[in-house]
Amino acid sequence: MIVFRKGLFFLLLLLYKMAAAQTGFPKPLRLGFNIGMDKVTPAGMKAAKAAGIDCIEIGMGGIVDTARNFLKQDDAFLAIAQQAKKAADEAGIQIWSVHMPFGKNIDLSLGDENERNAVVAMHARLLKYVAVLDPQLILFHPSWYLNRNERPLRKKQLVRSVQELNPMVKQQGATMVIENMLGPELQHGPVRERPLLRTVEEAVEVMNLLPRDVYSAIDLNHIKYPEKLILAMGSRLKTLHVADGTGREENHYFPCNGKGENNWVAILQALDQVHYDGPFLYESHASNLADYRSCYQSLYAAAFGTGPALGTTLGEKNFPLTAQLTDLQTTPVFEKAMQAVAGEYAAQLQQDIQTCTDRTCYATALRLSPELIRRTGDAWVSEHAGNTRLQTLVAGLKKKETYYRFNQLKDTAYLRKVWETEAGYINNVFSVYISGAAPRYPKIDSIRFNEKDKAYPKTIKDYLQQAAGHVAMPATAFHAAIRILELNGRYEAARYEPLEAGLNTTPVRQLKKTNWNRYAYSLILVPGLGPEDPAVTLDSGGARRCRAAAELYKKGMAPFIVVSGGNVHPFLTPYNEAVEMKRYLTGVMGIPEHAVFIEPHARHTTTNIRNTNRMIYRFKIPAGKPVLIATDASQTQYIRGNMTRTSLRDLGYLPYSNMKNINTEQTSYYPNKECLQTDASDPLDP
Repeated sequence: MIVFRKGLFFLLLLLYKMAAAQTGFPKPLRLGFNIGMDKVTPAGMKAAKAAGIDCIEIGMGGIVDTARNFLKQDDAFLAIAQQAKKAADEAGIQIWSVHMPFGKNIDLSLGDENERNAVVAMHARLLKYVAVLDPQLILFHPSWYLNRNERPLRKKQLVRSVQELNPMVKQQGATMVIENMLGPELQHGPVRERPLLRTVEEAVEVMNLLPRDVYSAIDLNHIKYPEKLILAMGSRLKTLHVADGTGREENHYFPCNGKGENNWVAILQALDQVHYDGPFLYESHASNLADYRSCYQSLYAAAFGTGPALGTTLGEKNFPLTAQLTDLQTTPVFEKAMQAVAGEYAAQLQQDIQTCTDRTCYATALRLSPELIRRTGDAWVSEHAGNTRLQTLVAGLKKKETYYRFNQLKDTAYLRKVWETEAGYINNVFSVYISGAAPRYPKIDSIRFNEKDKAYPKTIKDYLQQAAGHVAMPATAFHAAIRILELNGRYEAARYEPLEAGLNTTPVRQLKKTNWNRYAYSLILVPGLGPEDPAVTLDSGGARRCRAAAELYKKGMAPFIVVSGGNVHPFLTPYNEAVEMKRYLTGVMGIPEHAVFIEPHARHTTTNIRNTNRMIYRFKIPAGKPVLIATDASQTQYIRGNMTRTSLRDLGYLPYSNMKNINTEQTSYYPNKECLQTDASDPLDP
């Protein structure tokens, strides 16, 4: 289960569009939802279109009763259908599909031939209303619950009904689709069996009995591991019913409310693998229309938003040495030494794959032991003397001051220290994001899969089985750590990079035009404040901080404002504090866009300061000028008090020097270079 909070998700829309535009990223799917025919109104359709809805499925429930009696005259139903069609057309929304009625006596597979013929006749009459709607697809349930031991008969009856109805559907220019049904076990009560198409195997069997121009509709709520059915249906899949669930009962949870067990990364990747191009059509209820779009963007980002480009950035930011070592050309002597180390790691993986049954075991399987870390470090240190590429790599890291606090070490000692540090960080990813150990900030940065989820351990096992066949050191552990972060959708560290681009493009350009002598401070730093309401984009306290900073900027205290904060509160929020604060400053407070930098990664007050200092050195902002922090009295009190202890505990140093009190809501400080130290103990903001 991937747990997402609700929200409009404005920021991730940018990532979503950027990802979709890059080679290798799947094209985002159109969005839709199902709605009763009598509920389709002009106002509702216009609102849906404005919220990003492209199409709808119209439900035909309420037209007939359980005895197949029509509840209104044809003229009345035709009028409703015409009104629905007009409302959708005027709003620019496509009627993608129509969901035909279903029930105990509305069953295409009824064993009694007279009864089955009556059901087909009922559907034939319904198709007159459907013709007015002009859908692309017409969806049927394969059966209702069955009596014991009549499954073979009911399959034959379903085939007959489909063969009779399919020409009528085609005559309307539509395509017939059959939906899979819920069926965790065959028996349902003392005398009944589950409906047809209850398993992957049965769905394949029955679909192979039907005409080839009849296709599959997959209800993601009806089956455990729906990705398996997606892959089995392949090109025969035409449409979806999107909902989360347990695969055991009709839950129809909204995918982003955190209640179901579906692995949405696996589902979206399976859809991409079979080249599905139908809509992402919800058969689950969202609190508001905007949630349909934001939820899909969340799921898309988790599945694809960390594609090759962002995955590379994750590796380079968290493990800058190891990321380069994995592709470094080495000597035969080194390769021979590493083959032995890799062999031991491979044996560890292969043994644990056979015995592991839970996430903690899989995390242990991937962990680099102290002995493996030591021997790998020994090999690299030995290689350093005769490998100019490795020498250049180490020199480059030192020059960039990537691990500033280690820079005084000799090159080989530096190499060993950085490797051991990064190996520990890699192990930490396995502990937190596989086994579920507590990260530095558990409330906001924990694993996104709950303890009862069974799909995630299966995904890990499948990955390990692939990795165990091609083990290399340190590449295998490095790539595994990145993949685990991706599976958790934890690509926070890669977002908005490079910082010189995107929302920082114009402020970076403005730097060259700045006369620093005119200002008392280099920057006005506004630390973020995340709302606890998942539907709120910017906390009211954060807005107050922005207003205070805007006043200071207008007084000429500094040439730039830096708004600092990542996707922090609440858990898995789609909103980025820095982006929302910049939006407020430029859109509401009238601050020029070129005067506001975003620092979109910080997850705590300590890293608000640390990351701002990094930008100062990275963008060549004068480090000899103080920074002015503009916030509220409560955070100011914390900055001057307990933050010293927190900084030493979490960072190992103070990310500031010469801190001075200005007033109850303002503090100044000078940056220091220790802030350049990479720290992937927090892989979301290293």
